Amino acid sequence: MEKIKKAVPFSLVIFRLLLAPVMLGYTLQTHRSGWFLVSCLWAGMISDIFDGIIARNLGVATNSLRKWDANVDIVFWLAAGVCIWLLNGQLLKDHLGFIAVLFLLEPVSDLINLVKFKKSGCAHNWLSKTWGVLLLFTFTFLLAGTQPLWLFRICLVTGLLSQIDRIIISSLLPGPECDIPSCYHAWLRRKGRTFKRYKLFN
Repeated sequence: MEKIKKAVPFSLVIFRLLLAPVMLGYTLQTHRSGWFLVSCLWAGMISDIFDGIIARNLGVATNSLRKWDANVDIVFWLAAGVCIWLLNGQLLKDHLGFIAVLFLLEPVSDLINLVKFKKSGCAHNWLSKTWGVLLLFTFTFLLAGTQPLWLFRICLVTGLLSQIDRIIISSLLPGPECDIPSCYHAWLRRKGRTFKRYKLFN
């Protein structure tokens, strides 16, 4: 029974992983934006929401599953980003410096965890979740064939803040731990204090 419980959220993670090559293959073959890519994007996001909710409710939200979830998120969103690059190249070129900074900051938190704790982290902080929602709507518009510049720029700034938050969290934590809502909560952990968790979010 325990294996079945673990298989349910894990299958959603694998489903999201498989969507990445499907989106890339479709874009490379057709060079078209539209409903198919948007449907894949939303299916991936829905799977990302429910794998965590299901895992927590079944009591199988292990660190291993969280790390799989976090790593697959990177693959999925990177694939969606490549699709957007292929379809909206000029928009991304106009903001290439900002995007490069985001990519450079992405591994910093994990590097800090590897140096400090000899293992990667999975903060799942609230700013990253907020960024995920903004990415969903920004990517939806872009994959649908429109270019909302104001939303795109808000998304970039939120992404930068979420990466900085993750880096501070990794720097402050006294030990390896997942599901830290913010750098403030990491500071509480460093001081040996507890904080309230919300089942829906962490």
